[in-house]
Amino acid sequence: MTSGSGGTGDIQAVQRVGQLLALFTVNRPRLTVAEAASLVGMNRSTVSRYFGSLVLAGVLERSREEQAAYQPGPLLVQLGAVAQGQRRVLDLAPIHMRRLSRETGLTSVLSLWGSAGPVVSLVRELGTSPILVTVRVGTVLDMDSAQGQLFLQYSTDHEVISRYWASLDPVKRRRLEADVAGVAALGLARAPAPIGGLSILAAPVFDDHDVAATIAVVGVEPDDTEIAVALRRAAFRVTVELGGTEVWRSLVPGGEEDVAESVEAS
Repeated sequence: MTSGSGGTGDIQAVQRVGQLLALFTVNRPRLTVAEAASLVGMNRSTVSRYFGSLVLAGVLERSREEQAAYQPGPLLVQLGAVAQGQRRVLDLAPIHMRRLSRETGLTSVLSLWGSAGPVVSLVRELGTSPILVTVRVGTVLDMDSAQGQLFLQYSTDHEVISRYWASLDPVKRRRLEADVAGVAALGLARAPAPIGGLSILAAPVFDDHDVAATIAVVGVEPDDTEIAVALRRAAFRVTVELGGTEVWRSLVPGGEEDVAESVEAS
């Protein structure tokens, strides 16, 4: 048995951390070492070492109300906010994506921001066309995809975005910068689809402080303005439900008025 990198010892440590973190609930927001040790059946010295390491990592912190107790730290709060925001998008978007697919006759795709780029998280297919262009859930999209262009333009994850720009060779960077400039001007992004002559068109979805997701339609004909309007309308509907209207107004060209009118008319 090994305790080296990737060995059984590492796996056991991760499992123990998971056990300890699972003890914190809404009804039990703080725990002492003794309480945690009793609940999971570990000895106190082991739990104390784990809690100490988790405090150093920002996962836990000492309770201000009870010095001997621990509570979720800033890293867990941050991750919880991200998870909650993504869960809301995934709960709210499907009805609007189904409507978008019915209106356009195309597959609609929702992507969330992942550690390596946009991740396809929801797909809605109409299923009536003889040729179905779709995307598999879990696919990590390139940053020069239509969805990636939107995150490059609107994301506040500046450190990751800056590293990506710095990694590009000058030719690709100039080409992609021109595409992203188009996003800034139009509030929509376009990239080639797998079928020649068609494209993927994507629009941003905002919550109350950042771009929360992107919605795209796959297989758009060039200059199809009706599909662009339907896509923009769907993204705006989800944005409104997420409380991101003010962010949309401040970042998307034309503000909300033109989209709001089309939403009311439909």
